[in-house]
Amino acid sequence: MIVWPKGKEGPCLRVLPPDQLEKLLQTLNEMPNNDPNKTVLKRFIGSKSARVPLDKAGRFCLPEEMAREAGITDQAVLVGLLDRFEIWSPERYKNVEASDSVMTQKALELME
Repeated sequence: MIVWPKGKEGPCLRVLPPDQLEKLLQTLNEMPNNDPNKTVLKRFIGSKSARVPLDKAGRFCLPEEMAREAGITDQAVLVGLLDRFEIWSPERYKNVEASDSVMTQKALELME
């Protein structure tokens, strides 16, 4: 789970399955060592992420500090991204939906 910045909407929590996390780490490791973005991204992901264990029923608890940073209090919205998902505060997600609705038609045209 990573506290993921989303521009003007504010951060959300992005949850990656282990294979996707490994791909992300591999991509970072393949960046040239002299690329300053490599260190920034490693530091960001290292300081803004946590491995969250699942209980026997497959549930997990949101780390309190991460939830607070993402603006999540008593309610949350889960949003699927096909190979991962995001957890949003309802208020922030309303803004994301509004932004997405403006871009949806153009994005769908790329699929044709």
